[in-house]
This record gives sequence, C-alpha cells and structure tokens, in this order.
Amino acid sequence: MDKPVRIALISGDGVGGEVLAEALPCLDWARARGRNLEILRLPYGADHHLATGEILPDTAFRELRDGCDAILFGAVGDPRIPDGRHAEGILLRLRQELELTVNFRPCRPLLPGQPRLDIEVFRENTEGPYCLQGTTEPGRAVDLAIHTEPAVRRLLESAFAAAARRQLPLTLAHKANVLKHGHGLWLRVFEAVRLDHPAVSARTMHADALLCALVQDPAAFGIIAADNYLGDLISDLCAAFVGGMGVAPSLSWAPHRPHRCAALAEPVHGSAPDIAGKDLANPVGMILSTALLFRHLGWEAEAAGVEAAVSAALGTGARTHDLGGSLGTRGMGMAIRRHLPA
Repeated sequence: MDKPVRIALISGDGVGGEVLAEALPCLDWARARGRNLEILRLPYGADHHLATGEILPDTAFRELRDGCDAILFGAVGDPRIPDGRHAEGILLRLRQELELTVNFRPCRPLLPGQPRLDIEVFRENTEGPYCLQGTTEPGRAVDLAIHTEPAVRRLLESAFAAAARRQLPLTLAHKANVLKHGHGLWLRVFEAVRLDHPAVSARTMHADALLCALVQDPAAFGIIAADNYLGDLISDLCAAFVGGMGVAPSLSWAPHRPHRCAALAEPVHGSAPDIAGKDLANPVGMILSTALLFRHLGWEAEAAGVEAAVSAALGTGARTHDLGGSLGTRGMGMAIRRHLPA
C-alpha cells in the first residue's frame, strides 16, 4: 500500500468549523475509494487561545511541518481578540514558516448564466505588506513591504508554468510606476522568467488599469500574477464574478518543498463571526478547496469527482442564502455529497 497521506485539520474560528465539517465527508469518500489517508485534528483558534493562552505552540508547529503532508484550514478571526494576534500566530505563521509562497485562486463559472471565465490568480503569499513589519507613533504609521527575489521567482515560475500548461495568457499586476523598488524587482524577475517561456503570451499591467479591464471584460484574462496585497484584492474581485466569497477556493503551496508539509487549502471568505453558529455559511468554497488539495496530492479522479458533485448540486438548484437559495450549510453539504460518484 502507498505511504499514508497525513492531513491536519484546523477549524479556527467563526464559521470555519461549520464549513470544514462539510468537507470532511469528502476525505471519507476518498478513503473509501482506496486513498491511504490519515487525519490529525488540532484545536487551534480563538476558543483555544482564550482558554489556554496558546496560539500555535512550537511542538504543534513542528508536528505540522514534519509530520503532515497538508493542512485543511477553516478560517481565523474573532472579535474577542481585536488585535488578531492569534490569527497572525496561526495562519500567517503557517504561510511564512512553511514557505507557502504560492497562493492559487481559480475563478470559473459555477452557476447558469455566469460569464465564461477561466481565470487563475497566482498571489505571492509570504511577503509584501503582509510581512507584519512597521512602526506606529503619534500621528504617523509605517507598514513595510518586503519583496525578495527567491519568493518572487517561485511565484512567477509557478504562474508561467501554469500558463504554458494550460495555454492561457499571463498578466503581471504591478505598480512599479510608484513602488519603484519592490515592484521594480517584480518587473525584473518577470522579464528574466519570461525568457524561459517564449511560448507564453505574457504582459505587465498597472494594477489600476488591470482592475478596470477586468471588470469590463474578465473573459480576456487567463493567468494573473501579483504580489501579496494586489493578489488579495484581484482574487476577491474575481470571486464576485462567480457567486461571491462563499464559493471561492484557494490552495497555498511551497513549490520548492522545504518541509514535508507543503500545502494548505482554505476557503477565502474568512470567519464571518456575524453568522457563526446559524447554519448560514456557504460550504462550497471549503469543498472546492478540498478538491484543489486532492489535485495537488495527485488524486485527479477525486478532485474531478468533488468538482463535478459541486457543479451537479448547483445545477439542480441547490443554493445557500448568499446565492439566493434557502439551504443552510449542512443542507448544501448534503446536496453536494449526493452527487459524489461511487
């Protein structure tokens, strides 16, 4: 039998546990199909932090880093911890210390009548202004944005490889006209990587012009590469084309595999504390994130099966409230599971 794949589960906060619960049957389904899969459940989030003072202990981090292959993550963010220190200490630590440079967010139509799109956003996931370095003093605040050539190159090489494989055009979003140092580095690395991919139709665009063009004609875009901040904004806008944040999946990975744990799958909608516990959250983003993780593991049949089940459920009219329907989180998860292939 193949070596077992060990996946860690972290529910986090708010609706994170609710949507993760609807993805777990997909793991059981994959196991029933013969995939050698082990699960590690971890308690980290706001409740655990408030009860114990722990955020993500070093022992747990090492277990994730060296003893797991991937992480399925719900969401973090809780108004009881207004400075967000536990969210930074869990999710941002995992992204940065596991070197999950590539954040991948696909945007494809899910519902009838939506525009025909095939957009994939490749967002650098460890640097930029999300490096949490800066200063605050009376009347003045500074947030630093850090960009390093290794991280930029890993992100762009992954984006170019996807563009070449899928025969899609690639666009780099930047603001090098103003951010001359950091985004100037992005342009230099982009030109160097482009030389290795002469068959890819590649261009650069100022981010403001790209956003305008994206709204006017999203079908004209294929692969979009961007730094951490711009990639965050662009991918969230793309989610609006296909039903909103509730249906948007993501996968972060380390293309250079510095550790055993080299991937983290999560929906992009956040913890939504205002609807937590009300059976209102849309589980589609979480379930599609699980499909992305299956594909990353090389389980193409299982990835395609989950995606087909989501499409079939939506095609029969299954909808959560955010999509104009009446199903709750559990009802939507059940509707999707009915369409998983045997």
